[in-house]
Amino acid sequence: MAVEIDVLEATGDSLEATRRQALDWLSEHAALHGVVWNLEEFALRATRDGELVGTLIGSTNLSWLHISLLSVRPGERRSGVGSALLARAEELGRARGCIGVWLDTYDFQAPDFYPRFGYAEIGRIEDMPPGHVRHYFTKRLQAAAAPL
Repeated sequence: MAVEIDVLEATGDSLEATRRQALDWLSEHAALHGVVWNLEEFALRATRDGELVGTLIGSTNLSWLHISLLSVRPGERRSGVGSALLARAEELGRARGCIGVWLDTYDFQAPDFYPRFGYAEIGRIEDMPPGHVRHYFTKRLQAAAAPL
């Protein structure tokens, strides 16, 4: 019998149910190899005078923090908002027992931003999108200091 492939749109309950099923299967497979799949997503919001000025979307899993989106309102760029969001995400990663962070960005976004905070470029994809470069970065996290 042939396999049928359905396309689900980016919204709707069926997409989320399919995503949950995929994560369950990945978790089951990882467990067979002694790996605990524990995806925990989060969002950080930065505000100034009650107005949203920046956001960071991320997750922790497999003892690593992944930053999937970091965005600062255009008029707030270079004001410390991105640095504060990044620092708070790293703090959250440490609290969740993460040993490192990984993320990606594009040449037209912020490839010069992350190295200032100890991130090392580990790879890139040329022409993604065409005419541009996608950069991948990691950073090892130090354990949080024990309380005195």
